[in-house]
Amino acid sequence: MHQWATTRGGKILLLGGLCLLLQQVAVPYALELGGTREDASLIHLQTGLLLAIAMLSRDRWVMPGCYALIIVGWLVRAWAFAYTPAQIGIGVVVSAIGCVWTLLCAQAMGWPRPPEREHASRADLLRFIAFGLLAYPLGNAVLALLYGAPFGVTSQLSSLIQTLFAKYFGVVVVTLPLVIAWTERRRPPLVESSARRSWLLLLGFGLLASAALGMRVRSGLPALGGGDVVFSDYRIAALAVVAWCMLHLRVALALPLLSLALLSMVFGLGRTAELGNTSLGFVNLLHLALELGIVSMAMLYYLVANRDREDMAQRLADQAQHDSLTGLPNLRALRQQAARRHGVRELGCLLLDQADALAVGYGLGAQSSVMTAVAARLGESGVTPCYLGSGQFALLAGGCGETPWAELLHGIEQPGFSVAGQNVRLLPYLGVARFGGDTGLDLDAALMQASSLAFEARGSNEVEPLHADAAQATLQQAQARMQGASEALAHLRRPDGLELYFQPVLPLRNRALRDGRIVGEVLCRLRDEHGQLLAPGQFLPALEAARRGPELDLAVIAALFAQLRGEPELVEACASVSVNLTGQSLASASFRQHLFALLEQAPLPLSRLCFEVSETVAVFSAEQASRLLDELRARGCRIAIDDFGVGMQSFARLKEMPVNVIKIDGSFVRNIVRDHRDYAMVQASVAVARACGAEVVAEYVEDEETAGCLHKLGVHWGQGYLYAKPMPLLDGMRWMHRQEGGTRPEPPEAAPARIGHG
Repeated sequence: MHQWATTRGGKILLLGGLCLLLQQVAVPYALELGGTREDASLIHLQTGLLLAIAMLSRDRWVMPGCYALIIVGWLVRAWAFAYTPAQIGIGVVVSAIGCVWTLLCAQAMGWPRPPEREHASRADLLRFIAFGLLAYPLGNAVLALLYGAPFGVTSQLSSLIQTLFAKYFGVVVVTLPLVIAWTERRRPPLVESSARRSWLLLLGFGLLASAALGMRVRSGLPALGGGDVVFSDYRIAALAVVAWCMLHLRVALALPLLSLALLSMVFGLGRTAELGNTSLGFVNLLHLALELGIVSMAMLYYLVANRDREDMAQRLADQAQHDSLTGLPNLRALRQQAARRHGVRELGCLLLDQADALAVGYGLGAQSSVMTAVAARLGESGVTPCYLGSGQFALLAGGCGETPWAELLHGIEQPGFSVAGQNVRLLPYLGVARFGGDTGLDLDAALMQASSLAFEARGSNEVEPLHADAAQATLQQAQARMQGASEALAHLRRPDGLELYFQPVLPLRNRALRDGRIVGEVLCRLRDEHGQLLAPGQFLPALEAARRGPELDLAVIAALFAQLRGEPELVEACASVSVNLTGQSLASASFRQHLFALLEQAPLPLSRLCFEVSETVAVFSAEQASRLLDELRARGCRIAIDDFGVGMQSFARLKEMPVNVIKIDGSFVRNIVRDHRDYAMVQASVAVARACGAEVVAEYVEDEETAGCLHKLGVHWGQGYLYAKPMPLLDGMRWMHRQEGGTRPEPPEAAPARIGHG
């Protein structure tokens, strides 16, 4: 039955049959104008229904089909009353014109509409007044005159006015309430409380009590017409009740109540119309009709405005719970989700390394699409993902069974995500904590704990999830590292907190360096408030974990230039002074700006300045690194790849980098004489450097045998304890400058360890 009702034929039969039934609902009254009395109905409900069908039905044949069914009913009545062929012909033509007029009025109001635009707006109410309440009834009234002419209607004015009233009230009572009720049918119902039902009962009781008192008064005053209730006298109270219903009840109840109230008022008008059947009475009827239309439109306006207000509030609430860029649920949504669940729950924090690089390399749109794809993949794993920004997700585990955190983590890493036609693999790190129940942690504390574990996993390159229960010591280490970063920054910003050291780099073929040129690497140390000197291994990991590497790099370069400005003789002797850069600096736009500002004030030619970048940075940040290093090289600076041989893709990446120098990692140099694998690695590195036109520097050269082996392999330069340990910057440079004429004086007191960073 339901399937049949949704077919075209089913709709025509059901709706057309309903129109025929509504034709039988009449509000009889008599209108006397110009001495002629005409009996008619004050309302044509089928007219309002036909206009509603024309507005709502997207099937263009449904409304004409309903009209055809009405015409068939009229033909049966015409046959019963023995109408002439001329009368029947005119009636059919007028009905056909009425069908076309109904469709035209519906289109003028902007209907029917596609599903995504079917909701009525406040602007629609203005079009409904113009075409639904004015043009449509007036056009039907004119058609009624054409229809009545063959039947010998004595008073065309009375016929016109009666039809106008009937069509007008039919539209007021049926059309727009039905249209809005239908378009809002999928709207979730309001939560009806007992207090709301009590208010409705109280308002209804007050209306009935007022009517009863009115009857009592009228029964005692025969001049008022006896004890009959004049419903129009209570229209304000009745509409107040309806207005409350429009604002507080769901649409499926409020709009039928509005239609019933309006229909009751029309019946009341019909009963009292004959009491003032004069010109003045007609004006009063017209006044009440307009008032009814105004009140009806006001009720519908309040309903639509209230709906728009609720929709706006819902949109604002949704926006507050979703990230503005990706549209994904955010931390506020996470809190609401967590509040609905009870007991001990697990919370994960997923950190996607290189997520910010997506925005730099491909734009925010690409980063947003990748984060959305990540969220979709996470949702398939049974967790609720909420985006925290900067490539971080909070993951609320479901309550059923164990959450496969390891599988979830590996599912993000493989098989990658498509960005601009390229497959991009993200490096995910995951921390998991528990909260609620007897854990003693709330959501925020658990999120902080899980986030710390995720950053700890990234710092230690841990590919498996870190759980809080099994990682308390690790978490304490992470917190200690955060504290260490704060202390390191405090030392760095003290006037005497940063100290520069220098480790010479000498040619393997002629280590005497007879011309006194200065070639070496600038290293840094921090001095704490107790005067203790800290090697890079004691502060650099903490600074990098806190993303403050660029601040350290800029401080080193600024301190180097400041010390060299007072040593013009040493500046003249400098051939190549190397400074290390962290990967964070290469990706920082502000670092680039400050660096070039410093280079504008450099005390030595930029061609004598060399910037070292670790091979790990070159491998994982090739695009970002190349961009900055190309600009540095264009200004005359030299570029060196540090720790060469550690990366997995060194040879593939090397040709993409603007490299002048390759520094072979000391782990391959230290045992080159005794380990054939190290020998082969150094030999291959030298071959690659030669193919790229780059010089080769070997680190950790600690004895003559190693130096000789490196020289035979074609290594150009050596750096290590065989020549000198790191020394204070100016002392080390002066020591190299004094090496002339084949003599090599003893170096000054050196630092206890060789751990370098710019």
